[in-house]
Amino acid sequence: MKKNIRMPSGMFIRPIELLIIITASIFASAALVDFILSNFTSLSVQTFALLDAALLTVILFPMIYYLAFEPLKLYIDELKRSEETLKGNEEKYRSLVETTDNSIYLVDRKCEYLFMNEKHRSRLLMLFDTEYAGRTYGDFHTPEETTMFSEKVNEVFERGEPVEHEHRSQRDGHYFLRTLSPVKGPKGETVAVSVVSKDVTNLKREKETEFRYRAMFEQSPYGILIIDTLGHIIEFNEAACRELGYSREEFARLNVADLDAVRSAEEIQATIRLLLHRGSAEFDVMQIRKDGKIRDVHVTTRVVDLSGEKVFQSVWHDITEQKQTAAALSKCRVQLEKLLKEHRPKDNDK
Repeated sequence: MKKNIRMPSGMFIRPIELLIIITASIFASAALVDFILSNFTSLSVQTFALLDAALLTVILFPMIYYLAFEPLKLYIDELKRSEETLKGNEEKYRSLVETTDNSIYLVDRKCEYLFMNEKHRSRLLMLFDTEYAGRTYGDFHTPEETTMFSEKVNEVFERGEPVEHEHRSQRDGHYFLRTLSPVKGPKGETVAVSVVSKDVTNLKREKETEFRYRAMFEQSPYGILIIDTLGHIIEFNEAACRELGYSREEFARLNVADLDAVRSAEEIQATIRLLLHRGSAEFDVMQIRKDGKIRDVHVTTRVVDLSGEKVFQSVWHDITEQKQTAAALSKCRVQLEKLLKEHRPKDNDK
């Protein structure tokens, strides 16, 4: 493969061009010597040879210097600068690979380790960075894990594209999100597979906790709301909007003050300030349904932190029937006491 030599002026000269220039210079110097010899026949053969060599040197030296030596020198200097830049980038890359909290390793088609960073070596209980030489993935994992990993590696080799999948380690039960990417050779072929393995155990558990909470949130027979400090409803379950007769779209546009049948917005804000101070509270309120009917509700509220913001989690328990039953019992008690009083024997009747 021919390489171009860069000229100082930015032009390029190829070896064949340089050979043509040198050959032409030799013929030019010879022609000039023949011209001199034809006019000065008294010159000896030795003088002719010296004159020919001197003229050839005078013609070729500056030409070779500017057309070959100087571009070659610049090319070598550029290679040195590129090597220094590459070395600096390699050091930065290695520093990044070694300080990251993710496991990074390189394997061939047989799943033999070609490289692994310190994080991954520590997971495999290796003290030195050469212990993985000649070791395979299967030396540190179960047959089931090895089979699955081998399938993913083969997929990358076959497709030449990255593959991402979630893996649960049987060693410590941690969850990992692994990204397998092809490492290309000079001809664009896949020669190895790089693996970046990120521990997502905490994220996985948070999602599972969120899923369980969401299931309880939606399946609760009581209305549950998340309310901000201005009284806006930012989250609610199906029971909350169903009990008041609203659709989810309608309920999402409401404020706590829109549901209160007695208290003003100012009174509600005063309650919110008190709740922020106390942290939790239980109280009864009268709510108005979409159809205008009033219902009694027992509210349990506590302050929670949601992504760094203080909000209220409120649970509503409809006590309308209890209130009505209590009122009916109280009325019956009054009537019974009245009847007993009316029929109580008087002292003069004894």
